[in-house]
Amino acid sequence: MTPKKFKTRSVSRERHGTYLKKAQEFLRASESALKLGESTGDSHHDVAGLLLRHVKDDQLGSKIQTLSKALGYKNLAAYEDREVTEAEGRDAEKLARRFLEWAQSRLA
Repeated sequence: MTPKKFKTRSVSRERHGTYLKKAQEFLRASESALKLGESTGDSHHDVAGLLLRHVKDDQLGSKIQTLSKALGYKNLAAYEDREVTEAEGRDAEKLARRFLEWAQSRLA
């Protein structure tokens, strides 16, 4: 089986601050959406394959599961025929925060 091809581009490690800032902005946006009762977005499950290919970490498997659960909520908000409950929104925020904190620790 041929591995899935991902569209990528090379970025120097020194530029990680830009992407970290964007991730923090996205998290703040999700927090604001949660407070307003809003949420929507597209699927980004391909990031798991990129992480597996490029990141060496003993916790990677559990972190990909965390990301997958968070993305499941994102997909539910965007594509399901019901609204995300407040409890689901809070869980999604918690999962996104955990994943972002892990990603930040990898860049330190």
